[in-house]
Amino acid sequence: MTKQTLALLTLSSLFAGSQVMAAETKTDKGLHGSGEAGYSETTGNTNTQAIYASLKLDYTQEMYKLKGKIDASNKKEDGNRTEERYVGDLQGNLYFSDYQKAYGFGQFRAENNRFEDIELNTYTLVGLGYNFIKEQDLVLTGEAGIGNQTQDYTKDSGEKDFSQLIGKLYGNFEYGFNANVRFLQNLTVFTGEKQTKYESNTGLKVKLNGNLNLKLNYQYRHNDNPATGKKKDDTETMLTLMYDF
Repeated sequence: MTKQTLALLTLSSLFAGSQVMAAETKTDKGLHGSGEAGYSETTGNTNTQAIYASLKLDYTQEMYKLKGKIDASNKKEDGNRTEERYVGDLQGNLYFSDYQKAYGFGQFRAENNRFEDIELNTYTLVGLGYNFIKEQDLVLTGEAGIGNQTQDYTKDSGEKDFSQLIGKLYGNFEYGFNANVRFLQNLTVFTGEKQTKYESNTGLKVKLNGNLNLKLNYQYRHNDNPATGKKKDDTETMLTLMYDF
Protein backbone atom coordinates (compact mmCIF):
# COMPACT_ATOMS: atom_id res chain seq x y z
CA MET A 1 0.00 0.00 0.00
CA THR A 2 1.48 3.38 -1.06
CA LYS A 3 1.67 6.43 1.16
CA GLN A 4 -0.76 8.23 -1.17
CA THR A 5 -3.34 5.44 -0.85
CA LEU A 6 -2.96 5.36 2.93
CA ALA A 7 -3.42 9.13 3.12
CA LEU A 8 -6.57 8.96 0.98
CA LEU A 9 -8.03 6.20 3.18
CA THR A 10 -7.26 8.21 6.33
CA LEU A 11 -8.91 11.36 4.94
CA SER A 12 -11.93 9.34 3.83
CA SER A 13 -12.30 7.85 7.31
CA LEU A 14 -12.06 11.28 8.97
CA PHE A 15 -14.63 12.73 6.56
CA ALA A 16 -17.03 9.87 7.15
CA GLY A 17 -16.61 10.23 10.91
CA SER A 18 -17.29 13.95 10.77
CA GLN A 19 -20.46 13.32 8.76
CA VAL A 20 -21.71 10.87 11.41
CA MET A 21 -20.95 13.34 14.22
CA ALA A 22 -22.75 16.11 12.34
CA ALA A 23 -25.79 13.90 11.90
CA GLU A 24 -25.81 13.01 15.59
CA THR A 25 -25.80 16.66 16.70
CA LYS A 26 -28.77 17.73 14.58
CA THR A 27 -32.00 18.56 16.38
CA ASP A 28 -34.69 15.90 16.53
CA LYS A 29 -37.47 16.58 14.06
CA GLY A 30 -41.16 16.60 14.88
CA LEU A 31 -43.30 17.90 17.72
CA HIS A 32 -41.88 18.38 21.21
CA GLY A 33 -42.95 20.44 24.17
CA SER A 34 -43.54 20.78 27.87
CA GLY A 35 -46.33 21.63 30.26
CA GLU A 36 -45.83 22.99 33.75
CA ALA A 37 -48.09 23.94 36.63
CA GLY A 38 -47.68 25.20 40.17
CA TYR A 39 -49.98 26.01 43.08
CA SER A 40 -49.35 27.52 46.48
CA GLU A 41 -51.66 28.34 49.39
CA THR A 42 -51.02 30.06 52.71
CA THR A 43 -53.40 30.50 55.66
CA GLY A 44 -53.27 32.45 58.90
CA ASN A 45 -52.94 36.22 59.05
CA THR A 46 -53.13 36.29 55.26
CA ASN A 47 -54.95 33.75 53.09
CA THR A 48 -53.21 33.47 49.74
CA GLN A 49 -53.76 31.25 46.72
CA ALA A 50 -51.49 31.37 43.65
CA ILE A 51 -51.71 29.39 40.41
CA TYR A 52 -49.25 29.28 37.53
CA ALA A 53 -49.53 27.27 34.30
CA SER A 54 -47.54 27.17 31.07
CA LEU A 55 -47.64 25.20 27.82
CA LYS A 56 -44.78 25.21 25.32
CA LEU A 57 -44.76 23.52 21.88
CA ASP A 58 -41.96 23.26 19.30
CA TYR A 59 -42.34 21.78 15.82
CA THR A 60 -38.97 21.26 14.09
CA GLN A 61 -38.11 20.31 10.53
CA GLU A 62 -34.83 20.38 8.62
CA MET A 63 -35.10 24.01 7.48
CA TYR A 64 -37.60 25.61 9.86
CA LYS A 65 -38.96 25.61 13.40
CA LEU A 66 -42.28 26.78 14.86
CA LYS A 67 -42.46 27.73 18.55
CA GLY A 68 -45.53 28.51 20.63
CA LYS A 69 -45.98 29.33 24.31
CA ILE A 70 -48.86 30.27 26.61
CA ASP A 71 -48.37 31.47 30.21
CA ALA A 72 -51.06 32.16 32.81
CA SER A 73 -50.67 33.34 36.41
CA ASN A 74 -53.36 34.14 38.96
CA LYS A 75 -53.16 35.18 42.60
CA LYS A 76 -55.64 35.98 45.39
CA GLU A 77 -55.07 37.46 48.85
CA ASP A 78 -57.88 37.28 51.43
CA GLY A 79 -60.34 36.59 48.62
CA ASN A 80 -59.26 39.59 46.52
CA ARG A 81 -57.58 38.98 43.20
CA THR A 82 -54.16 40.67 43.12
CA GLU A 83 -52.65 39.25 39.93
CA GLU A 84 -54.02 38.03 36.61
CA ARG A 85 -51.57 37.85 33.71
CA TYR A 86 -51.76 36.01 30.39
CA VAL A 87 -49.04 35.85 27.72
CA GLY A 88 -49.09 34.19 24.30
CA ASP A 89 -46.04 33.95 22.03
CA LEU A 90 -45.69 32.49 18.52
CA GLN A 91 -42.42 32.46 16.56
CA GLY A 92 -41.27 30.91 13.30
CA ASN A 93 -37.57 30.36 12.50
CA LEU A 94 -36.31 29.81 8.94
CA TYR A 95 -32.80 28.31 8.96
CA PHE A 96 -30.21 29.24 6.37
CA SER A 97 -28.77 25.68 6.37
CA ASP A 98 -29.77 22.25 7.66
CA TYR A 99 -27.23 22.61 10.51
CA GLN A 100 -29.66 25.09 12.10
CA LYS A 101 -27.14 27.74 13.15
CA ALA A 102 -28.17 31.07 11.58
CA TYR A 103 -31.84 31.84 10.96
CA GLY A 104 -34.37 34.55 10.26
CA PHE A 105 -37.47 34.78 12.42
CA GLY A 106 -40.92 36.30 12.64
CA GLN A 107 -42.61 36.70 16.03
CA PHE A 108 -45.97 37.74 17.46
CA ARG A 109 -46.42 38.21 21.21
CA ALA A 110 -49.49 39.35 23.15
CA GLU A 111 -49.99 40.12 26.85
CA ASN A 112 -52.99 40.93 29.05
CA ASN A 113 -52.40 42.14 32.61
CA ARG A 114 -55.22 44.24 34.02
CA PHE A 115 -53.44 44.74 37.35
CA GLU A 116 -50.85 46.73 35.39
CA ASP A 117 -53.72 48.42 33.47
CA ILE A 118 -52.71 46.53 30.30
CA GLU A 119 -55.74 45.56 28.23
CA LEU A 120 -53.61 44.25 25.37
CA ASN A 121 -49.92 44.71 24.60
CA THR A 122 -48.70 43.20 21.31
CA TYR A 123 -45.34 42.89 19.56
CA THR A 124 -44.90 42.03 15.88
CA LEU A 125 -41.26 41.48 14.93
CA VAL A 126 -38.82 40.16 12.35
CA GLY A 127 -35.11 39.59 12.85
CA LEU A 128 -32.07 37.34 12.83
CA GLY A 129 -30.88 34.71 15.29
CA TYR A 130 -27.87 32.47 15.76
CA ASN A 131 -27.28 29.26 17.72
CA PHE A 132 -23.70 29.83 18.89
CA ILE A 133 -23.61 26.57 20.86
CA LYS A 134 -26.17 23.80 20.47
CA GLU A 135 -25.15 20.71 22.41
CA GLN A 136 -26.98 18.36 24.75
CA ASP A 137 -25.54 19.96 27.91
CA LEU A 138 -24.70 23.46 26.64
CA VAL A 139 -26.87 25.92 24.69
CA LEU A 140 -26.19 29.55 23.76
CA THR A 141 -28.54 31.47 21.44
CA GLY A 142 -28.86 35.15 20.52
CA GLU A 143 -31.48 37.12 18.57
CA ALA A 144 -31.90 40.72 17.36
CA GLY A 145 -34.97 42.08 15.65
CA ILE A 146 -37.12 45.08 14.78
CA GLY A 147 -40.87 45.56 14.74
CA ASN A 148 -43.91 47.31 16.17
CA GLN A 149 -45.45 47.50 19.64
CA THR A 150 -49.10 48.37 20.21
CA GLN A 151 -50.12 49.21 23.78
CA ASP A 152 -53.83 49.36 24.71
CA TYR A 153 -54.62 50.33 28.30
CA THR A 154 -57.73 49.48 30.32
CA LYS A 155 -60.54 52.05 30.13
CA ASP A 156 -60.33 52.88 33.84
CA SER A 157 -56.60 53.65 33.73
CA GLY A 158 -56.96 57.03 32.03
CA GLU A 159 -53.80 56.28 30.03
CA LYS A 160 -53.46 57.05 26.33
CA ASP A 161 -52.87 54.09 24.01
CA PHE A 162 -49.78 54.19 21.80
CA SER A 163 -47.91 52.42 19.04
CA GLN A 164 -44.15 52.57 18.45
CA LEU A 165 -41.22 51.17 16.49
CA ILE A 166 -39.17 48.83 18.69
CA GLY A 167 -36.03 46.75 18.71
CA LYS A 168 -35.65 43.33 20.30
CA LEU A 169 -32.64 41.67 21.89
CA TYR A 170 -32.78 38.13 23.25
CA GLY A 171 -30.28 35.74 24.78
CA ASN A 172 -30.69 32.18 26.05
CA PHE A 173 -28.17 30.09 28.00
CA GLU A 174 -28.56 26.53 29.29
CA TYR A 175 -26.06 24.34 31.10
CA GLY A 176 -26.52 20.73 32.17
CA PHE A 177 -24.56 19.94 35.33
CA ASN A 178 -25.41 16.29 34.76
CA ALA A 179 -28.21 14.21 33.24
CA ASN A 180 -30.64 15.27 36.00
CA VAL A 181 -29.88 18.93 36.79
CA ARG A 182 -29.97 21.82 34.30
CA PHE A 183 -29.45 25.58 34.75
CA LEU A 184 -31.61 27.91 32.63
CA GLN A 185 -31.18 31.64 31.96
CA ASN A 186 -32.77 33.92 29.38
CA LEU A 187 -33.11 37.68 28.93
CA THR A 188 -35.47 39.55 26.59
CA VAL A 189 -35.44 43.30 25.88
CA PHE A 190 -38.09 45.20 23.90
CA THR A 191 -37.02 48.83 23.53
CA GLY A 192 -38.52 51.89 21.87
CA GLU A 193 -38.80 55.65 22.28
CA LYS A 194 -41.93 55.54 24.46
CA GLN A 195 -41.34 52.38 26.48
CA THR A 196 -38.67 49.75 27.21
CA LYS A 197 -39.34 46.39 28.85
CA TYR A 198 -36.93 43.79 30.24
CA GLU A 199 -37.74 40.23 31.28
CA SER A 200 -35.23 37.86 32.87
CA ASN A 201 -35.84 34.23 33.84
CA THR A 202 -33.36 32.32 35.99
CA GLY A 203 -34.21 28.69 36.67
CA LEU A 204 -33.07 25.29 37.82
CA LYS A 205 -34.64 22.16 36.35
CA VAL A 206 -34.31 18.84 38.19
CA LYS A 207 -35.41 15.54 36.67
CA LEU A 208 -37.58 13.47 39.02
CA ASN A 209 -38.58 10.44 37.00
CA GLY A 210 -38.73 9.87 33.26
CA ASN A 211 -40.21 13.00 31.67
CA LEU A 212 -41.32 14.53 34.99
CA ASN A 213 -39.25 17.43 36.35
CA LEU A 214 -39.23 19.92 39.20
CA LYS A 215 -38.48 23.52 38.18
CA LEU A 216 -37.55 26.51 40.32
CA ASN A 217 -37.73 29.83 38.45
CA TYR A 218 -37.10 33.46 39.40
CA GLN A 219 -38.61 36.02 37.03
CA TYR A 220 -37.74 39.72 36.99
CA ARG A 221 -39.68 42.19 34.82
CA HIS A 222 -38.95 45.91 34.37
CA ASN A 223 -41.09 48.52 32.60
CA ASP A 224 -39.46 51.95 32.41
CA ASN A 225 -42.76 53.70 31.63
CA PRO A 226 -45.68 51.93 33.37
CA ALA A 227 -49.20 53.26 33.81
CA THR A 228 -49.64 55.99 36.43
CA GLY A 229 -49.44 54.59 39.95
CA LYS A 230 -47.93 51.26 38.87
CA LYS A 231 -44.48 50.04 39.87
CA LYS A 232 -41.67 49.67 37.36
CA ASP A 233 -40.42 46.33 38.71
CA ASP A 234 -42.13 42.97 39.21
CA THR A 235 -40.56 39.79 40.58
CA GLU A 236 -41.98 36.30 40.90
CA THR A 237 -40.53 33.07 42.30
CA MET A 238 -42.23 29.89 41.09
CA LEU A 239 -41.85 26.21 41.98
CA THR A 240 -43.58 24.04 39.39
CA LEU A 241 -43.88 20.49 38.13
CA MET A 242 -42.91 20.16 34.47
CA TYR A 243 -43.64 17.33 32.05
CA ASP A 244 -41.58 17.08 28.86
CA PHE A 245 -42.91 15.34 25.75
